[in-house]
This record gives sequence, structure tokens and C-alpha cells, in this order.
Amino acid sequence: IYSDIYDDADWLIDVVENLLSITRLNDGRLKIKFTDQLLDEVITESLRHISRKHEDYQIDVECEEFILVHMDVRLIIQVLVNLIDNAIKYTLPGSKICIRGIKKEAQISVADNGPGISDEVKPHIFEMFYTGNNTIADSHRSLGLGLSLCRSIIEAHGGTLVLTDNIPRGCMFTFTLPLS
Repeated sequence: IYSDIYDDADWLIDVVENLLSITRLNDGRLKIKFTDQLLDEVITESLRHISRKHEDYQIDVECEEFILVHMDVRLIIQVLVNLIDNAIKYTLPGSKICIRGIKKEAQISVADNGPGISDEVKPHIFEMFYTGNNTIADSHRSLGLGLSLCRSIIEAHGGTLVLTDNIPRGCMFTFTLPLS
């Protein structure tokens, strides 16, 4: 019972944080504090914020060394946590999730080997409150806020967030940030 209460409270905190961030971004009240950060350290920090359920998944991190990125570290951690949480939610335990950091621009991707996202859903995936017809592997509810927030944060950084298929199966979210 304690574990269920903890998981639900954790889910509720994430929902409230996403709602507050979206509201502040849309109102122009969110202060973005840009600093230069090493990308591999930001990815490592974001993994510390992932729920206990990630232990049932193989999460691989491949990040080139010394990628210095100009970002609001708190917001980018929120983006990474949302994308990794989605990969966990929509894939079965035991699935593989790969996080890559490439020095092209600063390009970061989160890929999974789950069932993927259907072509008819893809055009709507970044819309606020859109949840599609997907069932979530851990039975938690989705409000359709996370991806909308992620795109808003990345665009506020001058970057882009796109969804592509992860061949042979699954999906990959890739975003770019300006290098320092």
C-alpha cells in the first residue's frame, strides 16, 4: 500500500510541476536562467530524478565528452525526465531505453524499443492534453502535458524537439540546444 501511495504522490507532483511550468511559459513569467553546463552531467542528474520503476528497464547513456551547452539546467532536466518517464510508461518492463548526447549542435535523443507511436497520432503528440489511444504500461493516467511542456522549453532555448521512429521498433525524441 505504501508503494502505491508513494507512486501516486510522485505522479501527482510531476503533473503539478508540468502544469505550473506550462502556465509560466505561456504567460511569459518563467525566468530562464542560462548557464553553461556539461551535457553528460545534466543527463546523469536527470536520471537521479527518475522514479524507482526505472530499475526494471535497461537505460543506456551514450554522451560524447565535453559538450558544453548554454541552457537552463533545471528546465532541461525537466525535459529529460519527462521524455525518459514517457519511455518507461509506454514500454514494457525489460525494455531498452537509450539516451544519446551528440556534439552536432548539442543534440540529445531518448529512444525506446517499445510499440512506437502510430502515424495518425504523430501530428498531435505535442498538443496540450492530447493522450491518443495509448495504454500506459504501468496503468498510470496521462494528462497529455509532458510533451507539450518539453517542446515549449526547448523552443524557449532556441532549439527544436522532433519525434521519429526508432528502427526497427519504438520511438525516438530528439532535441537540439545551442552550444556554448
